[in-house]
Amino acid sequence: MGRLEGRVAIVTGASRGIGRAVALEFAREGAVLAVTGVRDREALERVRDEITALGAENIARMADVGRRAEVDALVAETVERWGRVDVLVNNAGILRMARFEDISEEQWDETMRVHLKGTFNGMQAVLPVMKRQRSGKIINLTGPAALRPSTGVSDYAGAKGGIITLTFNVANEMKPYNIQINCISPVADTRMTDAIAEFREHAQGTAARPSPVPPEAVAPAFVFFACGDSDYITGEVLGFGRK
Repeated sequence: MGRLEGRVAIVTGASRGIGRAVALEFAREGAVLAVTGVRDREALERVRDEITALGAENIARMADVGRRAEVDALVAETVERWGRVDVLVNNAGILRMARFEDISEEQWDETMRVHLKGTFNGMQAVLPVMKRQRSGKIINLTGPAALRPSTGVSDYAGAKGGIITLTFNVANEMKPYNIQINCISPVADTRMTDAIAEFREHAQGTAARPSPVPPEAVAPAFVFFACGDSDYITGEVLGFGRK
């Protein structure tokens, strides 16, 4: 029996990269899944087929996490189908490389909308369900740039830093309801790390990749925070995947 047997999980941004790897690992561990994407329907459908091939019940929906109505609709459909939500992984994100002086107001607002507001929307949407259950796990995605200096990602780092402090505060408020909320700061080979490497090569003359670690290598950390092994851990940040 898997460590997530019978648990209902929502994973946003699951069409590729870390989100896809997490969704597939959850399926292997016995979870049923609601997965989302926002731009590439075909990629999301491929992930849905992969989850189905692993024997896990699932739904796959296009949803913009920055739009509260779409997040609420996803949670409502999940509850209607399976009666509960045990795990939420707030993974959806974007990255547009730019030096701080070149970040437009539009880019700043969009980065905050997807990352910080998207995390806010996800947590607010599932918490009433989890409070009624008196149990739940929320895993928020942050990044190394929120914890140490970097180049070309000031808006992204600001949003990810906000997610850390949001996690700390909401985790504290949810302790009486047996809801654990934690952050993972993963580094893995994705389209985002491709963009970072390309920017650094152009701006700094170095082509070094931020990480050689595949997304599948970080997925077990998400299983840990989603299962009973982490019932007494909340309000923490785990840096994982650096090599």
